[in-house]
Amino acid sequence: MENGNKFGYFAKDVAADLEITTSSLRRWSIELEKLDYSFERNEKEQRIYYERDFKAFRELKKLLSNSVPFVDAVKAVASMGLENKNASKTPSVFREEIRLSKDELQEIIHQAVKAAVEEEREAMFQAFEHKMNDVIEKRDRVLTQQLQQSMEAKRLEIAAAKETESESPKTWWQKLFGNHQ
Repeated sequence: MENGNKFGYFAKDVAADLEITTSSLRRWSIELEKLDYSFERNEKEQRIYYERDFKAFRELKKLLSNSVPFVDAVKAVASMGLENKNASKTPSVFREEIRLSKDELQEIIHQAVKAAVEEEREAMFQAFEHKMNDVIEKRDRVLTQQLQQSMEAKRLEIAAAKETESESPKTWWQKLFGNHQ
């Protein structure tokens, strides 16, 4: 309890240090509060004990061990007017705790898992869509290339047919009437 002037302690720590029960400490604290002795409290209204409180309790314990009646011992300690005010509250005293029921925790876990699955599903769909786009693009290139080759073959056929036609001997009809049609 060396840092008692800097840090606050809970009842179980104080009781352990004083070698008394927490119920005795609570009773002593209530009696001191009735005589306008004040203890710091956290947001949960739990008493927080500091070094000046340790001094008060040690004195109370000493008086009680010397057979001073409880009421008189409490009055004596309350009237001591300990000058040291309690230290300011520290983060260790004010740690914020969140308590959840089993159902609430399961719901939070369920929502987190659902969000993770949805995110993974979306990533898979995007990967699938990207792959499909690649396959479609390759197919379109192959089809376009085949179409161009087919058209080129047709052009060559047409050109060859025209060339063959111009080289072929004239029919009797063409000779008779000539090329004037």
